[in-house]
Amino acid sequence: MPLLRPLFLGLLLATSLASAAAAPREFTVLHTNDWQSRLLGFGPNNEYTPATTNDDGTVGGVARLATLVKERRAAAGEQPLLLLDAGDFTMGTLFHTISREAGSELRLMSEIGYDATTLGNHEFDFRPMGLAAMLSAASKAEGAKLVPVIASNIQFDPNNPADDSLKAHQDAGRIVPYKVLEKGGIRFGLFGLLGYNAIAVSPMTKPVTFADPIETAKTMVKKLREEDKVDVVILLSHMGVAQQNDGSWRGEEVEMVEQVPGIDIVVGGHSHTALPQPVLVNGHTPVVQAGSEIQYLGELHMTLGEDGKTQVRDYSLHPINDQTAGDGVITTQVDDFKQMVSQQMLAPKGYRFDQPLAKVDKTLTREHDDPILANLVTDALRDATGSDIAFTGNGTIRDDMIQGRTGIQAVSDLFRIAPLGIGQLDNAPGYPLVKVYVSGQELKSILEVLLLAYQMRDSDSYFPRVAGLRFSYNPYRVPFDRVSRIELGDPVHGYHDLDLSDPRLYSIGASSYVGSFTWLISDLSKGLMTVVPKDANGKPLAELNDAIIDADPNTPGVQEYKEWQGLLDHIKRMPDVDGDGLADIPTTGAAAEQRMVRAPSFAPVDLFRYAGTLQWGVSVVLVLGVLLIGWLLRQAFRRRTR
Repeated sequence: MPLLRPLFLGLLLATSLASAAAAPREFTVLHTNDWQSRLLGFGPNNEYTPATTNDDGTVGGVARLATLVKERRAAAGEQPLLLLDAGDFTMGTLFHTISREAGSELRLMSEIGYDATTLGNHEFDFRPMGLAAMLSAASKAEGAKLVPVIASNIQFDPNNPADDSLKAHQDAGRIVPYKVLEKGGIRFGLFGLLGYNAIAVSPMTKPVTFADPIETAKTMVKKLREEDKVDVVILLSHMGVAQQNDGSWRGEEVEMVEQVPGIDIVVGGHSHTALPQPVLVNGHTPVVQAGSEIQYLGELHMTLGEDGKTQVRDYSLHPINDQTAGDGVITTQVDDFKQMVSQQMLAPKGYRFDQPLAKVDKTLTREHDDPILANLVTDALRDATGSDIAFTGNGTIRDDMIQGRTGIQAVSDLFRIAPLGIGQLDNAPGYPLVKVYVSGQELKSILEVLLLAYQMRDSDSYFPRVAGLRFSYNPYRVPFDRVSRIELGDPVHGYHDLDLSDPRLYSIGASSYVGSFTWLISDLSKGLMTVVPKDANGKPLAELNDAIIDADPNTPGVQEYKEWQGLLDHIKRMPDVDGDGLADIPTTGAAAEQRMVRAPSFAPVDLFRYAGTLQWGVSVVLVLGVLLIGWLLRQAFRRRTR
């Protein structure tokens, strides 16, 4: 009997443990996505006051996020909790300009205690070597605390040394294809994917490539389920979702769950969607996304049932605003990064991070029917390049100009309008400015391609923005021949009609990103149009680098003049109307003119002004078709009346 008692107690204990393991268990997932270096939130940066509450109108801020994460962790108690991010943690503000030297965003994630992040397309804007430098700097500062980067479909080129430094981080375990975490007796299997669209808009990844996301997902789920025996599979997805006209949700993240069984949760990003509730795919698998740029923290509560299946219990999308005080340690760290930006990035150009530069009397947006900000940007491009004409696309204007309480815009606020890119020659942050020359007919061809790209994509990101001209297009004309009027000039000096027969060349200024498309006009138009970028003497330019503006010809080599600096310099030179020492940005009159006008018309003059062979050819075919139909009808009528 004494021997049976320990045996009985052992069996009872084992049975109790088994029952506890089989009982429903709860866990929480906190998540963010698309930080894009927005560490100080939305609003004029000088109005952001993280140390106090209810005294500013700014939204977001990484210090406030840190506080909110602490609060939600405390609320979860002993319940298993994961803090995850879905990529694009860098690129978009002045902070990203030091990310290679400081690893700033990854260090902040590590300090806040993220369990994992994945790679977005913007992580490659400084090329693979730039991402490797970010990881090196963050690893040096954080050591074993460094947030794991999960990238399941990344592929390195063994024959190209340009990605060797990034591959070294994979070899060291800082970039991993998956990760298994055990919390509260639950085994979580995490993997991360860059989606099809994100891959397509990542020109700087080479020689890094990415395997097919769906096939990679199938492999990862199989491994995590069958080999690692995880209880919950979570995908960190940089893919996106989109709401349809009927209110339903589609997109790569939804399609992924539909095509790959075994995924329990998708923490998404890339489309910057603030989902107030999870999208339940197949009725049970939640896809969540928390907007962008640290405006929200998502909180997903799940139950792991006795049958091993997960179920959503509830969900909250917490806004991050001035009702939450910022974490003091994180605020201090961000302030240190600000000083580093001023010293390394701005001081050599004569600027400071917090330096007030201009004032605006209302918020200027990137909406296609709100031209003021776009006109300011293209006017700055034209001014900086000394060109007849300047081009950009709406999508390259990356932020609104937020009025805030005072309207004062600091250097850091204005930088966000044109923050992207890296040098062609100097590897420094920012797209360099380029200048090319084209004929009047080639100018029309460029406008035609820009116009059609916008209409085919049906996206405001492709909306053409111009300076030094205004133009009209007739949607009743054939594609690639819809531009019905082009006027050169500006509101100050007036406009005059472009003469397509004039042999003179016109200079075009743009960022290297936008300017590179002039070399692609033939491909984009399927050979229907040809543009040959030239220098001032009419000599063809073989490649983009030949068109880069040299900001200091007296110094050996080419000194790139960056798009962001051109914008700051242009705004700094604007008139100080009220004498307060700040430039006053105009928002009415000529500043608000529409420079691309939709002008539908069947009037002959509008159908054939500037018409090329496409419009004339189609018109002739239509006329001949009408005549043929008329003749056939006449013949049929004659036969009936005989």
